[in-house]
Amino acid sequence: MKIGSLKEVVLANAKDIFLFDCRVAGLDVPILNAYRQVLTSFIRFAGNILVKELTPEHVSVYIDNLADGPSEDDEHLRLAIIHYGVIHEWIRWMYAQKFITRRSNDFVEPPRFLTRRFDLWSADSLQIFQGLGFGG
Repeated sequence: MKIGSLKEVVLANAKDIFLFDCRVAGLDVPILNAYRQVLTSFIRFAGNILVKELTPEHVSVYIDNLADGPSEDDEHLRLAIIHYGVIHEWIRWMYAQKFITRRSNDFVEPPRFLTRRFDLWSADSLQIFQGLGFGG
C-alpha cells in the first residue's frame, strides 16, 4: 500500500498500515497479534516519532535493553531475537513503501549476539511467539 507523501508519517501510523497490509496478505491472526504487540512496544520505547527520524540506534538500544533483561534461561534473548525480526521486517516494508527513502545497512545487520544463539525463523516460530505470551 502506497499513500502520498509518507516521509511525514509517525511510527504508529506506519505500524497500522503495515498490520493492515499483513492482514490483507493473509498473515495468521496469532502472528499478526504478535507483530502488533512487538511494534507497539518498540514505538512506546522509541516514541511516536516521524518515520524519517527513526535511526538504527533506536533499534539497537531497544534490542540491547531487551537482551539485558532478567535472565530466565535464554528466554530474554529469544524475546530480543523475535522483536528484532519483527522490527527488521517492518523497516524493510517501510523502505519498500517509500516511508524510508534512504536505507542504512545498520538496519539490516542483526546484533551478533543474537545470530549466534537462535534460529529466528524456524518452523516453530509460532510456538515461540505463543510461549512468550504473544498471539492467541
